[in-house]
Amino acid sequence: MEDLTIPQLGTRESYKYLGVQQALDIKTTEMKTIFKEKFLSRLKKILQSKLNSKAMFEAINIWAVPCISYSFGVIKWFNTELKDIDQKVRALLTKHGIHHPHASVNRLYVPRHEGGRGLQNLEMIHDRTVRDTREYFLNKNLPFHRTICREDDRLSPLNLAGQIEPQQLTIEKLTQEWHSKALHGRYPGTLKNDHVNKEYSLTYLKSGYLFPETEGRLIAIQDQVVPTRSYIKNITRRNIPTDKCRKCSQVTESIQHVTSSCSILAPTDYTQRHDAMARVYHQAIAKKCGLIKKTVRPFEYRPSNILENEHYKLYWDNFITTDQTIKHNRPDILLHNKIERTMEILDVAIPADDNIAKAFTEKLTKYQDLAFEMKTIYGLKSTTILPLVMSTNGLVEKHLVDNTLRLGLEKELVSTAQKEVILANTRLVRKFLTSL
Repeated sequence: MEDLTIPQLGTRESYKYLGVQQALDIKTTEMKTIFKEKFLSRLKKILQSKLNSKAMFEAINIWAVPCISYSFGVIKWFNTELKDIDQKVRALLTKHGIHHPHASVNRLYVPRHEGGRGLQNLEMIHDRTVRDTREYFLNKNLPFHRTICREDDRLSPLNLAGQIEPQQLTIEKLTQEWHSKALHGRYPGTLKNDHVNKEYSLTYLKSGYLFPETEGRLIAIQDQVVPTRSYIKNITRRNIPTDKCRKCSQVTESIQHVTSSCSILAPTDYTQRHDAMARVYHQAIAKKCGLIKKTVRPFEYRPSNILENEHYKLYWDNFITTDQTIKHNRPDILLHNKIERTMEILDVAIPADDNIAKAFTEKLTKYQDLAFEMKTIYGLKSTTILPLVMSTNGLVEKHLVDNTLRLGLEKELVSTAQKEVILANTRLVRKFLTSL
């Protein structure tokens, strides 16, 4: 131990301190390359995993991003360099089918509870780190800190003796730009409407149960960038023979037409999507009323036309016989409580995003006559019409949660129904676009 000496650091030698190779000066270019390669290497490993969407983006933020953000405030990064790395990230997401190349870039970096996908933006992390570190040093009054602040005149990225450039990119600015886009902004615009329950409409993003590829496909549909004939002709400006729907040949083939108003898809794909949501509610009601003993996964459930016990009678998609001729006498679900002499008429609607309020009102009006007739025939104390409305993109109509609770069901059922709707919708669009 007495012979131990500390070797002098030569001009070509270096050592690692806080993750950065140190010598007489920091080899900035070499270190940037090392940080970028490690970051992209971890990113590729995450993208090859089988994580669900939320877990994948959290893994990127927690395990990959720190590989490069660790150097912020120590190594001088230029915004152009960080933007280039963010672009490489998006290119890799696109390569793995997680991000559509024409989908909103801003939305990628918006938090999930606001309708985005929650990816960390390197430029914003860098600016925030530099500012927080500057604030720490500038607020300290010890001689050591004051000396550092006085001497650091552009010696470090913090530039403690001078000023730094104002922050150019913020979540608020990204959100505002996303909302202002002609196509990309339609979904968040509808999300802000009074007749939409924003919190429950974003459950699929906050829970993150979708596969990343499925979520990416859904986001592309919501951003209206899937290659319908209308998009190809009017947005990409490609010359095609016609922009009419490839199925019905009657109306312009927009994404709204494909998902909600094509007459050829109505009896098949739209009905399957509608029934997927209705089955969720039918099974939950049947279980609550003791009409079935066990539940199965929604896509496995096959409702019986009539289920009955001494307390309840539950109808599924039945024509209801009345004394007077009623035009609309076939609700999706009808629950008769024999003991309390009440009846709930349930009808599911899955309209386009812009038609949620209209669909709710139409359902209320549609079954007024049936409700009156049933109350008269059975001598009921009350008959209640409960529309169950959710848009093709999973937007939850503001009454849906309350109507679910009025049925004595858990409000988490709304999330289950939403999952069935958005999965059916993405399958519908994929099937449509790959058809001849």
